[in-house]
Amino acid sequence: MKKENMEMSNEPAEGEGSETDTNDNEDEEYGEQEFLKLNAELDALNSALDTIEQRNDEINNRLRKILEENRVVAEQSLQQTQPTQ
Repeated sequence: MKKENMEMSNEPAEGEGSETDTNDNEDEEYGEQEFLKLNAELDALNSALDTIEQRNDEINNRLRKILEENRVVAEQSLQQTQPTQ
């Protein structure tokens, strides 16, 4: 009968479980702290990427404006240098 009781019991034997429970709690706490730290770092990276994207868009818009102005100047210059027929 003693063998049957051991097989049917879901509880850990004496000495088992207490160390495992402690390690699980430490792992959960460490995992949560690491998650919060990682989340903060990801937020900072996201913010930095947003700033870079905004600056990139501004530079792109400036360059397009400059290119358009240069195109207009080049066309005007070309028209002035061509002899009129």
